[in-house]
Amino acid sequence: MKKYLLLMALILTGIIVVSCGSTPPAEQPPAPPPPVSSAPPANAAAPVLGVNLSSRFFSPDGDGVDDTLTISLSCRSDAAVSNWSFEIFEPQPPNQSFFKWNGNGNPPASLTWDGKSASGELVQSASAYPYTFTAANVQGTSSQFKGIIQVDILVMKDGDTLRVQVPSIMFAPNIGNFTGLDPQLSASNQYILGRIAATLNNFKDYKVRIEGHANATAATAALREKEQTQELLPLSEARARTVMDYLVSLGVDSSRLSYVGVGSARPVAAYNDHANWWKNRRVEFILIK
Repeated sequence: MKKYLLLMALILTGIIVVSCGSTPPAEQPPAPPPPVSSAPPANAAAPVLGVNLSSRFFSPDGDGVDDTLTISLSCRSDAAVSNWSFEIFEPQPPNQSFFKWNGNGNPPASLTWDGKSASGELVQSASAYPYTFTAANVQGTSSQFKGIIQVDILVMKDGDTLRVQVPSIMFAPNIGNFTGLDPQLSASNQYILGRIAATLNNFKDYKVRIEGHANATAATAALREKEQTQELLPLSEARARTVMDYLVSLGVDSSRLSYVGVGSARPVAAYNDHANWWKNRRVEFILIK
C-alpha cells in the first residue's frame, strides 16, 4: 500500500512539473479595425441647390448696362454629383426650351448669358423667362431649383429710330381693352406699362408711335386676308389706343404719342410656327426723333 501511494505521488509530481514548465501559447495579434469606406450612405440626400442672378432686370440691348447676366450656382451634396443642367424657357405657353447648359460632375460656380437662344434669337422685352436648375448625384437622387429671369424694357436701335417690342402686354381674347383680365394679369400689365412709361420719359426728345400687332389664325390665305381686314386691323388699333391712353394716365405727354393698328401684316413667327404665335400678338413702340 505504501509503495502504491508513493508511485501515485511521483506520477502526479511529474505531471505538475511538466505542466508548469511548458511554454505558453504565442499571444495572438489584435484583429485589424474594419476598413473605412469613402462611399456615401445609400440613402444620401438629394443635392441642395441655389441660384443668384447678377441683376434683377436683365437688359441685353447693347447699351453697355446689364448686357450680360451672371448666373451664380451653388450645389451641396453628400454624394458626388453625377450630372447637372440649367435650362431657360420661353415666357409664354407652350414654354419651349430657349437656352440650356448641362454637364457631368459638379456644376460650374457661374454661367454667363447674353440673352440669346441656341439659334441666336434675342429675349423679348419686358418678359419673365422661367428657369430650372437640376442636379443629380451618383446615388440617383436629384433636385431642382426654379426661378424667373426678368427681362427689362429693351430699347433696340433700328436704323435711325429706336424700337421697343413687347409681347407681354396682355388682353382678353378678341378684346381691345384691359377688361376681363384676372387680377394677376392686370397687375402684370400695370407693372410693364409703368416701366415703359418711365423708359419713354427718358427719351423726351422722341415722338412715339404705338403699333398694335395681331396673329392670323384662319386656315387659308383668302380667309386670312378677310380676317386681317375685318378683325385684326380694328382689334390691333383698339389695343394700341388702349395702351396710349394708359401711358398718358401715367404721365407720358400725349403730344408725343400716336397709335396705329398693323394687324397681322408684320408677323414675327410664321403661320405654321404655332408654338411661337404668341410673339405676333405684341405692342411695339417706335421712337422717332
